Amino acid sequence: MKVFVKVAEVNSYAHAAETLEIGVPRISRIISDLEAHLGTRLLQRTTRRMSPTEAGRIYLDRCRQILGELDETYSILSSNTISTSGRLRIVSPALFSLRKLAPILNAYQREYPNVTIDLTLADRPVDLIEEEFDLGILAARHVTGQTLVSRHLASTDYYTCASPEYIARNGAPTHPSELEKHPYLAFRTEHAADGIVFNAPDDTKITVSPTPTFYANNIGMVRECAIAGLGIATLSAYLVEDDIGTGQLKRLFPEYTLPDREFRIVYSNRKFVPLKVKAFVDMAVEHFRQARGRQQAN
Repeated sequence: MKVFVKVAEVNSYAHAAETLEIGVPRISRIISDLEAHLGTRLLQRTTRRMSPTEAGRIYLDRCRQILGELDETYSILSSNTISTSGRLRIVSPALFSLRKLAPILNAYQREYPNVTIDLTLADRPVDLIEEEFDLGILAARHVTGQTLVSRHLASTDYYTCASPEYIARNGAPTHPSELEKHPYLAFRTEHAADGIVFNAPDDTKITVSPTPTFYANNIGMVRECAIAGLGIATLSAYLVEDDIGTGQLKRLFPEYTLPDREFRIVYSNRKFVPLKVKAFVDMAVEHFRQARGRQQAN
């Protein structure tokens, strides 16, 4: 069943053989024996591609369920030593990870030295199940619709900023509506086509639609371009607080605020979660809870 699932997912004997580290002839024989045993064709093969038949799609869904239940059973029966070893695959936004995640990773590996952390930095929506991550830190808007357990981790304010050099050259807008007259630097995965909504001091909403003159798929690059004076950008507080403190960036019209952004830690909704996953989730949630407490105390 594992061989069939992998072949059906990658649509290739060769790719499945490479992933499973077994020969292509053995892959072919397993699929042929499986089809003979079931009395039906599971895969439609042509010279250009391979895909599941209707029966194959039904069998694929059932195989995934069965294999998932087997994995859960193994998790139940495994000792704590086995559960806290192996590889832990995590996906998280790049700048959030660079600024916030290192202390948690350090504490986790001190506690669980037999776990190898495999961290992927991705500033995009991620399907944890499809991409085979154990857990992820995702912007809350990217969690909707996924069948995952989701827990609050942190929230951040967003500031509209420009460099002193840009302001000296172009002047500083004093109202959000003036953004439409200035070059705007956009983070590709967050820029909203339907505009940016500001909260005015009187609690009314102001929607503006600046025209980006620059896009990047990495928020760090947007920050660098803002510091260099290319234009105005909307950036997370944790990313630019130091820049504002040193004068590299200036916050514009701070009385007009933007909704904060929430980050959540998410993982499979399986009934029996591996200990290595649960331990990381609990550690991360507690770390950010304590950080909020210290911030509120100050």
